[in-house]
Amino acid sequence: MSLAWQIVLAALLGLIIGTVLGLILWRLWTARRQQQAIRQQHAGVLDSLEVLTLAMAQQQVELSEAAIRISALLDTLPESISPKVDLSDFHQFAETCRQFDRGEARAALTPRVRHQQDSYRWQLEAEYKERLESCAQRLETVLPAWRSGLRLSSSLK
Repeated sequence: MSLAWQIVLAALLGLIIGTVLGLILWRLWTARRQQQAIRQQHAGVLDSLEVLTLAMAQQQVELSEAAIRISALLDTLPESISPKVDLSDFHQFAETCRQFDRGEARAALTPRVRHQQDSYRWQLEAEYKERLESCAQRLETVLPAWRSGLRLSSSLK
């Protein structure tokens, strides 16, 4: 084999190795960016949970609305988040509240039917009040640990 062919072969081999290494680095970089985006999303969810628990404590939001929102936000967090805490009352009450009309369907109701739904919802809120407030306190106490767990997992990767 002549020297020219050896040089061409070495150049091709170098090009292939460089391309493979570049692809590996590109994949690592995009995976890291995706992980950062997910962590930022989870941090935003934790911020929203904190605001909702504070609004509940200050009675700035109806319990039904808070439970629906908190339940939906909790469903977006990873199952691996720890420490584990029992927040099932939010999910149960949110499921109970699904029977009530919302949005355009609620606006289409007659004032009498809307009042009947509101009265029943207020009755349910009164029944669940202590359980939901206790659940909100558990959530409030675990949020700092969840935040540090997210930060810790981001520093490990």
